[in-house]
Amino acid sequence: MKQSFTTQLIIRVTLMAAVVIAGGLFIDYSLSRDRLVAGLEEGARSSISAAVLRIEELTTGLEGAVRFLAEAVDEVPDEARIDTVLRSVIDSNPHIFAAAIALDIEHAGAPEGLAPYLYRNGSSLVRTDLSNADTPYWQEPWFASIRDSGRAAWVEPYFEPTGAKVEMTTFSAPLHRNDAGGAKVFIGVATIDLRLTDLYDYLDDLSIDKKGFGFLLTAQGTLIGAPDGRVISAPLGEVLHSDGVSNWKDWLKDASTEPRRALVNCPQTAERCQLRVADVQNSKWSVGVVYSEDALLSPLRDYQLRVLIVGAGMLVLIGMVVSIVTKRLTEPLLALATASQSIARGELDVPLPAHRGDDEVSQLVGAFDSMRQDLGHYIRDLESAAAQRSRMDGELSAAHEIQMAMLPQGGKAELHTDAVDLWARVRPARAVGGDLYSFHQTGRRLLISIGDVSDKGVPAALFMAKAISLIQQWEVQPATVPPEIALQQLNEGLTRDNDNCMFLTLFMGVLNLDTLKLHYASAGHGAPVLLREGEPSMLEQQRGPALGLREGLSFPLNELQLQTDDRLVIYTDGFDEAQNTADDMLGEAALCEILAGPDKLPLDEAGAAIFAAVDQFTAGAPQFDDMSLMLLEVPGQRRSALQSEHQSLEIDAALPSQAARWLEDQWRAQGLPDSALRDMQLVLEEVVCNVRDHAQTGDNATLSLGLERFADRVELECIDPGHAYNPLEDAERSALGESTEEASIGGLGLHLITRLTTRQSYHREDGRNILRLRMDLPVWEQNGPDTATGD
Repeated sequence: MKQSFTTQLIIRVTLMAAVVIAGGLFIDYSLSRDRLVAGLEEGARSSISAAVLRIEELTTGLEGAVRFLAEAVDEVPDEARIDTVLRSVIDSNPHIFAAAIALDIEHAGAPEGLAPYLYRNGSSLVRTDLSNADTPYWQEPWFASIRDSGRAAWVEPYFEPTGAKVEMTTFSAPLHRNDAGGAKVFIGVATIDLRLTDLYDYLDDLSIDKKGFGFLLTAQGTLIGAPDGRVISAPLGEVLHSDGVSNWKDWLKDASTEPRRALVNCPQTAERCQLRVADVQNSKWSVGVVYSEDALLSPLRDYQLRVLIVGAGMLVLIGMVVSIVTKRLTEPLLALATASQSIARGELDVPLPAHRGDDEVSQLVGAFDSMRQDLGHYIRDLESAAAQRSRMDGELSAAHEIQMAMLPQGGKAELHTDAVDLWARVRPARAVGGDLYSFHQTGRRLLISIGDVSDKGVPAALFMAKAISLIQQWEVQPATVPPEIALQQLNEGLTRDNDNCMFLTLFMGVLNLDTLKLHYASAGHGAPVLLREGEPSMLEQQRGPALGLREGLSFPLNELQLQTDDRLVIYTDGFDEAQNTADDMLGEAALCEILAGPDKLPLDEAGAAIFAAVDQFTAGAPQFDDMSLMLLEVPGQRRSALQSEHQSLEIDAALPSQAARWLEDQWRAQGLPDSALRDMQLVLEEVVCNVRDHAQTGDNATLSLGLERFADRVELECIDPGHAYNPLEDAERSALGESTEEASIGGLGLHLITRLTTRQSYHREDGRNILRLRMDLPVWEQNGPDTATGD
């Protein structure tokens, strides 16, 4: 679909605005995301650091409480004092869920041991003794590990089944007493318990988003956290999974004061989460946080969505503004385009859009208006020139017709005598030219001439007209003037008043039809070519100067004895000097080869073949010079008529039937095949009917018919004294299948003639139309039906 300039401009500007807006949004989103992610990382580090400080403060306080218990037991080892100290410690620190002092079995004073244990139950404290448990307390990890290591430590989270029966973790410290020798002796373990739920309260600030959570990580890699809202303790590898961490223990051993990071799968969703872990300095525990970047970036996406909506609205507004502004700016251009279409149709008075100012559009309108005015002047000048050229072409066409009418048979001539056949044609390089030919039979003599005037065009045509009139005067003199004398007389006539120094090369000859001896003279004209037995040879001739240059010239006489089957070719220099597109000249040698090519063809076909061969050599190059060609042939056995019959019939209503009877009688008398008789009768009927109905011959006019049989063909000749009319060229050929009422006169019959005969030729001579029709005979019938050997 074709789009207007306005539409294209609106679309392109709007698209560019869309690209700019989209680019701005993309840059804003990238920068905002980077800032937000950096803020998240900084927030995670800050949150972890704050949580680490709180845990460190908690553990420091708990460790102080444990040391207080150890000192109190060292001073007051009895059970009542232990209960009082435990109660005091729990009451003084709300973070402590439970506390216990478990004495070593050797110092307990009882076989089952002594391990008072107090824990919170609502707002009160409940006392129990761990010695009542099924498993001796000194075998529990919280006791045995401290006893064996001799150092205070946090115990891995566990479920306490005896007392509070909750998930907890315990901070334990060894109890010592100095013996008599001053050496420290292990007497038991003091513990302080924290419920995991209470411990997790210290990590509330680590919940960065709803999908993330904070957690504690013990020295053994146990995670204490609430990934699903419920506080649990489980190995880190069971809660979190990461493609980048294959062994969590090795990863945790990579101790660093900075938070360690890893990319993990979010526990409750299929998203990816960030893991950050930092160590608690005074213990082997760590604090970590898990958060989802997608969840944290959702506000950014919401913001970007709002920005996109606003941007889309802005783009719509921009499109509307661009559309309004563009239409106003391009309105003169659209009007100018409409006006240009009208101007293209020739409507030069169409109004142009009014546009004031000095911008480019105003300049364009002004330039277009100037162009329109100039175009109007140019068209008027062109019309005037075209009219002048049309008149000149008409005058040249008329001049061409007049010039051709001055030549025998209008520039395309054929002559058939009992002794020789002649064919001639002239083809000017322009509408009119300076080449000429002429022939005239007077008695048993045939006068022939062919010449070439210097230069081309109108000057040459005028000089040629003068020359042809003088030549035709020579032809009709009562007594034949020899050609060498005729050239002298022509030279005198052409030299007078020849202020432009035009000249004429001329071949002039007289052929005796009885002896076939040709006497000829040449005034600067090229030598003819004789084709004898198919071999071309350029005649050696004596020649004089061209005609028209000065008076008192003489011209030598040449003789040539023609023989049967000889063909004489006389031509002007337009043939041998023909040039192709590479400016190569044909030359006399190449021309002789061309002339020898169609030696076996009839004269008319041979002449056409020679012209075609020269045109093929020039290969599309314009014709440089006028071209005239005359072929003179002495028919041999196959070219001479074996039988010839002629008859004159009066042109009246009975002409068609009389002509048909005459043709049938002569046809059978000459032994011609009956298979071709019907076709020739149809052709003759068409010709004589046209002559009778349209020739306008007047009263007592006669039609001359001739039937000649050759070895390979039959030729029918029709000669009428009607007005000049060439049915082969002047008749309007009707379309095949057209009704007889709609067909033009002779239009359908022309199809009949050209289909049933092999060749057709026409010329006008002595005020008569001469039409010759040729019909080739089948090979087996060429010598008559008696020689047939086939079926």
